[in-house]
Amino acid sequence: MTSAGDLTGDGKSDLVARDSAGVLWLYRGTGSASAPFAARTRDGGGWNAYGSLTSAGDLTGDGRPDLVARDSAGVLWLYRGTGSASAPYAARTKIGGGWNTYNVLS
Repeated sequence: MTSAGDLTGDGKSDLVARDSAGVLWLYRGTGSASAPFAARTRDGGGWNAYGSLTSAGDLTGDGRPDLVARDSAGVLWLYRGTGSASAPYAARTKIGGGWNTYNVLS
């Protein structure tokens, strides 16, 4: 689970979580303290290929929060935020290798 910032562009903080089957779920922020998140929506499967996922904010300077993933070989991948709730991330871009040296990404 990682705080995604305002992934959907509605001015409210969102959350993404990966389940044990490798499905990534988006929880849209509501702005309500009594019910902070709307019902989850499925972002897609295959995310269990990554040992670590983190939202590092807007890495690309486009005003949208991005997601960084590290695979078992230590390759770091960037998923650019799109601002769309139905497809919150664009196709991945390789950042580089050797990141398995670290045990935590945050």
